[in-house]
Amino acid sequence: MLQPLHRVGLSVLLLLVVVALPGATSAAFAPASPSIDALARPFPAADGPSEWGAERVLAPRPPSVFASAQVVAFYGHPGVPKMGALGVYTPERAADEVALVAARYDELNGDRDVVPALHLITAVAQPWPEADGSYLERMPDEDLAYWVELARERGQLLIIDIQIGWADPLAEVELLAGVLAEPFVHLALDPEWATRGSGLAPGEVIGTLGAADVNAVQQYLAGIVRRNNLPPKALILHQFLGFMLTDTESYLDVPEVEVVIDMDGFGPPGAKLAGYDTFSLAPYAERPAIKLFYDWDEPIMEPDRIQGLDSRPDLVIYQ
Repeated sequence: MLQPLHRVGLSVLLLLVVVALPGATSAAFAPASPSIDALARPFPAADGPSEWGAERVLAPRPPSVFASAQVVAFYGHPGVPKMGALGVYTPERAADEVALVAARYDELNGDRDVVPALHLITAVAQPWPEADGSYLERMPDEDLAYWVELARERGQLLIIDIQIGWADPLAEVELLAGVLAEPFVHLALDPEWATRGSGLAPGEVIGTLGAADVNAVQQYLAGIVRRNNLPPKALILHQFLGFMLTDTESYLDVPEVEVVIDMDGFGPPGAKLAGYDTFSLAPYAERPAIKLFYDWDEPIMEPDRIQGLDSRPDLVIYQ
């Protein structure tokens, strides 16, 4: 089995200029909620025509997790510490540790709750094309199933992260349809590694993701939400340069999906917060997020600094 790549070294400067260096960096689950068709059956008639007639009565859709809670996540790939905090620990220990970090945020969060999350890279970009030309190595179904059950048992969220490579984003998401039918599972796409348009392998250049792909994924997620009467899905898009997400003014406003923009660069606090203001608080961001790097931030911002921001992030990711 090919070894996952570690993240390429990238430096975020005060002007947010990032230099890329070459380097190495589904399971079918039964939905936990009843289908929307099952919830939409008309009331049966008793002895004659019902006063309800043929009306379809729909159960109210559950609210967004962000409506009442901030989310704190550990990011990475199992067994690869250089890819992030999640890979530093065993799965069970990662769930323990992120819960402890989330508790620190909860102490500073007033009446709003904090929910821990496991941000799991399931499709890892590679420097070679693989047999299907995707430049991706995908996590085996049985391994992903383990993480789904761990998140379920711990009452945590699971964020599935796809590094895209040369693959079609929608096709990759479709492979995960059963997992995404779970109410606690959300999705992230990483444009950094989407390099098909350049003709170069992931890691040689910074990639880009267009609005057509984002909208196609949004619409697909919306269908999963409607069929299973789920809370809105978070669609997390990583960004630290403007061209990573293009034609953002064409993003669809899909009620079943919340577009979360994660300021993904590392560096000193001033640069990170400038990027946060530019990208995470942009008009196309329905929810703001920021990623903190244990090893590469100079220094890493503490929870009280994050919670003290005028526009507090709905999602905080630790790599």
